[in-house]
Parts: sequence; C-alpha cells; structure tokens
Amino acid sequence: MTNVNKQSSLIPAEYVIYDYAGEGKDLRKEKQLVHVGGNMAVGYEEDCGIMLYEMAGNPGAWEIGDNDRVLHDIYDDGWLADVPIEKLASMSVLDFLVAIAERKAQKKVVS
Repeated sequence: MTNVNKQSSLIPAEYVIYDYAGEGKDLRKEKQLVHVGGNMAVGYEEDCGIMLYEMAGNPGAWEIGDNDRVLHDIYDDGWLADVPIEKLASMSVLDFLVAIAERKAQKKVVS
C-alpha cells in the first residue's frame, strides 16, 4: 500500500463561508490540505473529521467551504484533532485504525 503523502504535497487553501450568519460578511480561514491530484485534497475539520474534498477555485487559489464538494468523510469524534493532516495522510490504514482505537480506549479509562 502506498501512502497519500508520498505522492502529494501540502497546499494552502482558503476555508470560506459566504455571508456568514447572514451578516453580509464572509468567514475566511487559511487551511493546509494534502493535495492528492487535480482539484482533490484531504483535510481535517474540527467536529467533522477527515474530509476528501473536490475543491473550488483554481491552482494557487483553492477554496473549501461553501463551494467545495465533500466526496467522502471519516467522522472521528475529535480523537485525531491534534494530529497534523500531513501525518494523518501518511499513515497506513492499519496505523490509522490503531491510533483511533488507542485514543478511544484512553478516553474510556478517563471517563
């Protein structure tokens, strides 16, 4: 199995919600995504998990948020929020599943 990060690179993208809360202003945040080719990238969104995006915009001015299309997501309930996206993208599927299982076990012990 090959890891995504070996075939791709981190790219900047802007997270944009237009007319945020109906106030006439846009919400904009800079994000780092793992580019997997074309207009597709992987990123992490707090309270959403790991997302595979079909981004809007053009190379060098990629955008996610209102105009993206989420092709797939893996909801993680915040267990991996502190892991950088480049590390997540370089994990094998087995490493990823083990990391989630370990964190879930730790959370149960604390509860």
